[in-house]
Amino acid sequence: MIKLVRPRLPSELESSLLRLTQELAGTPIADRSEHSDRMWDRKTVRRDVYAPVKDVLEAMAPGLDCCMYCGNHMADTVDHFVPKSRCSLRTFHWPNLLLACSTCNSRFKRDQHKGDGLVGSLLVDPARDDPIEHLDLGLDSGMYRAVEGSKKGQWTIDVCGLNAGKRPRARERAWRSLGGDLKDWARARDEGRPDDMSYYIWRMRDQPFADVCYAALHKAVSADADAIFIDVAPRIVALLRDEELRASLLQ
Repeated sequence: MIKLVRPRLPSELESSLLRLTQELAGTPIADRSEHSDRMWDRKTVRRDVYAPVKDVLEAMAPGLDCCMYCGNHMADTVDHFVPKSRCSLRTFHWPNLLLACSTCNSRFKRDQHKGDGLVGSLLVDPARDDPIEHLDLGLDSGMYRAVEGSKKGQWTIDVCGLNAGKRPRARERAWRSLGGDLKDWARARDEGRPDDMSYYIWRMRDQPFADVCYAALHKAVSADADAIFIDVAPRIVALLRDEELRASLLQ
């Protein structure tokens, strides 16, 4: 998972979401859940609201439309962070909408939800929380683990299936691929090839499981970096700390 910045919606789209929420609020409570489902599936809503919201979320997502939960690329659905079945009034609430892959949305997360005992969710919201405070990604293994003491971290791993199936293997490969791109970028810089430098930045930013790149950049400047990268070539670690490269990748 990667910390995200949620942009302000265009005023017309923001107004449309507000009107839909007001329609739901005016529906009898007993009928509200079913009505929200019908509204979400309306042809006009899919065309005039769902599609433009998805466009904004895709621009907000890391990498190439990466799922905001698992990090895989080409996510293709708009997910309700707090499920419609749990709070139908949030069906059209902009802060409740995230881009998700079909696997996270329909197979793993579905309608699962727990409160954190205060006023938030037990699930990490990448647009509100900093995932690094709850989740730690092992670069060599591709496995997520919960930061010690973080209930949110473990719940998120379980609910979103972050370590399920081939996801860890795909992240491990992304880490190995990142190392090659870092060296190619440095070579292009040494040889004065700015277009190739831009190409390798693009590759690193838009690769599947973009969370691997962001995790590596964070770990390289952490207090535990020497222990984390003990088996990694010093050249790779130096590049992850390179100010020019970090500025390009984290912009």
